[in-house]
Amino acid sequence: MKRFNVLDAAWALEVPGERLKALRRAAQPVREALLASGPVTALRCCPLVTLPYPTTYAFSGAALSPAPYVQLTGRMGVVQFNDWEGQARTLLFNPSDVERGGKTPFYANLAQRYGTFVAGRLLGQVHGTVLSHLAELGLGVQQVDYLAYDHLHLQDVRGWLGAEGIPGVFPRAQLLVDRLEWASTRELHPMQVVWYAPEGTRGVDERRVVPLEGDAWLGPGVALLRTPGHTLGHRSLAAVTDRGLFVFSGNGVATECYAPLQSTLPGLRTWAERMGCEVVPNGSTLESSLDQYASMVLEKLVAGPSSVDPLYPNVLPSGELTASLLCPGLSPTFSLDPPSQGAIRP
Repeated sequence: MKRFNVLDAAWALEVPGERLKALRRAAQPVREALLASGPVTALRCCPLVTLPYPTTYAFSGAALSPAPYVQLTGRMGVVQFNDWEGQARTLLFNPSDVERGGKTPFYANLAQRYGTFVAGRLLGQVHGTVLSHLAELGLGVQQVDYLAYDHLHLQDVRGWLGAEGIPGVFPRAQLLVDRLEWASTRELHPMQVVWYAPEGTRGVDERRVVPLEGDAWLGPGVALLRTPGHTLGHRSLAAVTDRGLFVFSGNGVATECYAPLQSTLPGLRTWAERMGCEVVPNGSTLESSLDQYASMVLEKLVAGPSSVDPLYPNVLPSGELTASLLCPGLSPTFSLDPPSQGAIRP
C-alpha cells in the first residue's frame, strides 16, 4: 500500500484552521494522482438496508422539520482492482451484517420503544444481504480479499471474520481498518456505546486485522482516505470510474450536505449561510467536529464536481438520505446514481 505524503503533512498540523487550509491545498494533487492511476477494474453498489435516523443528528440540528427521523439507506460497495504488485483483489466496503447490527443499543432501544413490528417493518426495510448480493454478482466467499468500513458504528464483524465460538463466513478476507477506530471498539467511551454493536469485535483473530496509519492507496484508482471526524478513525473510499472519481463517506448523510447552499431542505441553506459553513456534518457523534468539517471539505475536493450537476460533488454518503412518506419535507434535493464500473469477475 502507498500513502499520500501531502495528506500526512496536512493532518500533522496542530492548529485546526491551518489543517483545513493545508488539506484544501493537498486535495487537488491527490485527486490528480488517483485519476492518473486509472479506473478500478470493476465496481458495484449494493443496497442493504434503509433505517430511521434522528433528524437532529443527520443535519447537526440545521434542518427544520417536525419529523423526528429521516430515512437513510446503507450500501455495500464491491470493488475489484489490481494491487501495486498486479494481483487482482476484491474489496467489500461497508459489508454490514444487518441482523447483528440491529442489536446496536440505539436500534435495540428503538425496537423496544415502538415495538419490533413497527420498528422493523415501518421504520426499516432490508433490500438484500451481503451474501445475497455476492451470489447475484457470481462471487463466492472465498474470493473476497478485503473488508473495510468507513467507520464501525453498527458493525459486528465476528460473523464475517470469525471469533470465539462464531465461525467466519469469509475464510481469506482481512479487515482493513484505521488503527484508532479498531482500538476504540475495545474500550468504548460512554458517549460512543449507543452506536456500536455489543461485542462486535470481541475475540476476532488479530491476524485477520490490518491496522492502517494514514491513507491507504491500495492500487491504481482506489484508496481508503483518512477522514476523521464522525469517528476518530473514519475512512472514506475513493474510487476512479469511467464516470469520474467518487468518494463514499459517512461524514455526511446527503450529497447536498457538501453543497448546502444548493439545498432545498428546510433550514439547511439558511443554517449554512448564517454559520458561514460550506458543509453540514452528520452530527450523531461529536468525537472531532473540527476534523469532520475538514474531512468533508477534503472529500468533496478530491471527488470533484458531478458530471450530472457540477454544483454538487461526486460524494456518495454511505448512509444516504432517502425519500419517505414518514419524513415529509426531508427528501433529497439531489441524488447521484451510484456508479457501476466494468464486470465483476471471480
